Amino acid sequence: MGREVGIVGVGQTHHSRRRTDVSQAGLVREAVNRALADAKLSMDEIDTVVVATGPVLFAAVNQPEKWVVDAIGAQGKSVVRLTSGGGAGFAGALAGYYQVAGGYSERTLVVAYDKLSEGQLQYSISTLYDPFWGREFAVGIMGFSAAYWRARMDVLGHTEEAAAMVSAKNRKNSIANPYAHVKKEVTVEEVLNSKPLCWPIKLLDVPPISDGAAAIVLSNEKLAHHSTTRPAWIRGIAYCCEADNAPERSLMLSEPLAIAAKKVYRAAGITNPRRQFDVVEVQEPYSCFELNYYESLGLCPPGEAADLIASGATQLDGDIPVNPSGGCMGANPIGAVGVIRLIEGATQVMGRNESHQITGANTALVQSGGGWANLRGCAVLSA
Repeated sequence: MGREVGIVGVGQTHHSRRRTDVSQAGLVREAVNRALADAKLSMDEIDTVVVATGPVLFAAVNQPEKWVVDAIGAQGKSVVRLTSGGGAGFAGALAGYYQVAGGYSERTLVVAYDKLSEGQLQYSISTLYDPFWGREFAVGIMGFSAAYWRARMDVLGHTEEAAAMVSAKNRKNSIANPYAHVKKEVTVEEVLNSKPLCWPIKLLDVPPISDGAAAIVLSNEKLAHHSTTRPAWIRGIAYCCEADNAPERSLMLSEPLAIAAKKVYRAAGITNPRRQFDVVEVQEPYSCFELNYYESLGLCPPGEAADLIASGATQLDGDIPVNPSGGCMGANPIGAVGVIRLIEGATQVMGRNESHQITGANTALVQSGGGWANLRGCAVLSA
């Protein structure tokens, strides 16, 4: 049986469109120093390090882990670097989790980052597609996402307003987030009237592009008390995939997320997600995806996501608050976002969230994903 794994320290940078004050390595060091200080540890007390970033072209540095290791003082440590697009941070956390749960490491540092101001984001995303069957469709991720949302509108009768409600909710929440890049409240009407990009996606349905980094310290149960009296225990975590080619994929539910949720809920003893979770953090690359996640995660029955957002249940004062931090609408350093979501969920159950602490939060659900919207995962955290 695997060991218990908890998040015992967290740290993230102040995110912005361009962090010209630091190099990529300096950005990473900022997050790592904060996470180590939060865990009351030095790098000497860390056994292994996981470095997670977006694809190489996102920040235009090949094998960045070599640069990062020097910057954070991790020479001589076991180091793994991985990428999974937007889910890189979450995949890094999964790798770190298994190192501790499997007994290979007692403490693992996971750091994820992207300095998107220095890379070729859209060009990189356009090369994700199958070179034989999908490359002619290489228009970044927005075209596919618009088709995803339009398919649900046609079948379920959902409107553009439902997605606009998500954007307005998250942007309002982000104002209180001390690390957020964008802090500006918008109305549903302003979202609906913003510049069309790829209908039905409009400018205010889209998160910003950010520079930023985030880090967490994972510990086994034997050593966790050295860092905190209230770790955020990982009760279940999974990351699944589905077919790459769009014609082979469901546009109603995120099948890999539903599969991951089933695995994680079984491990964590979750039978009624809507009632058992106190707070939810999801990674919404476009506002419409949050609606899809409501259904894929079982927060509402299939087809009822628009009703759920309209009911106010996912607002701060609702019975299932989603993205009290503001989610990606507040900050979107793509490779780091999965770790940021884990930080926000962890600090909720630890009782010390810096954005909007949900009173009595004991159990949190965290979702992340990447690839060509075909990699999705989730985790359950509890106090």
